[in-house]
Amino acid sequence: MKCKTLTIYDPAMCCPTGVCGTDIDVTLLQLANFLSSLNKKNFEVNRYSLTTNPAEYVLNKSVSRLLQDEGVECLPLFFLDDELILSKEYPSVPSLSAKLGLSSFVAKL
Repeated sequence: MKCKTLTIYDPAMCCPTGVCGTDIDVTLLQLANFLSSLNKKNFEVNRYSLTTNPAEYVLNKSVSRLLQDEGVECLPLFFLDDELILSKEYPSVPSLSAKLGLSSFVAKL
């Protein structure tokens, strides 16, 4: 399997993963665990936060255009090898797995 690049552009959050504070979003927690479990030989994961990496949002022309057209409501954005695959909400692990072509992982859930 050729190494794929998953790039996530998060909205402004208090920490890089959004898994912090007293009111933890279960979807974000599951997503963080899933991302850390991806095989590094098959997937490179880049995750940017509007709070800590604002330049990345300007450098990517697709992200910049979406932000200009739709505002921050379009975030989060998920790109797989520069193709937009998800936007506006965090996916469930099975949904993201399917988008990544990991159908065997989805079947285990």
